[in-house]
Amino acid sequence: MPAQITTNSLVATAPHAGPTAHASFGTFVWRWLVLSIRHIAKRRKIARDAALLRDYPDFMLRDIGLDRSTIEQACQTGKPASSN
Repeated sequence: MPAQITTNSLVATAPHAGPTAHASFGTFVWRWLVLSIRHIAKRRKIARDAALLRDYPDFMLRDIGLDRSTIEQACQTGKPASSN
């Protein structure tokens, strides 16, 4: 059986046990674990950035184009809410 070469980081680092049903389940669990960790890290980064911006003085928020009410959205999307 030839070796499978992949560039997908989730598959390339998964601990494979061979071509069995258990290996595909293990791959599924591995992917879920990696994606969950990435999701948690992203949420923690957003919370950290929002907390940092909440401590900024008003003049600094005005300089970067934010209001206190749009800090959370700006941290999640990368841009402030439109004022339409």
